[in-house]
Amino acid sequence: MFRALKLGTVIGGLTLLTACGYVDKYEEAVYDWEPRYCYKQLGSIQCFSEPVHRDAARLVNYYGPHPSRFETPSPPDRLESTAPRPVAYYVRDEDPIPDDSTVHPAN
Repeated sequence: MFRALKLGTVIGGLTLLTACGYVDKYEEAVYDWEPRYCYKQLGSIQCFSEPVHRDAARLVNYYGPHPSRFETPSPPDRLESTAPRPVAYYVRDEDPIPDDSTVHPAN
């Protein structure tokens, strides 16, 4: 039992220490740079000074802290969709009347 407790303490301590480290070697190298977070857009790449969490799947590259180190904002509240109010009348456009300028002779 004493051995299991000792092993659990060691594993817990190592887990705690690894949580304080960098995500990877790349982040360690660019952590102090000016923050830039670049995302793939339609036909180009657009960069921002803060991560855009809704576009996390389109992240191309970053300089500065890893985007996971920033707090993810909560999603906006969804609006309940409703049908439009019914109307008691019907409006129909007039049928177009062709004139001679649109008729092409058959050859």
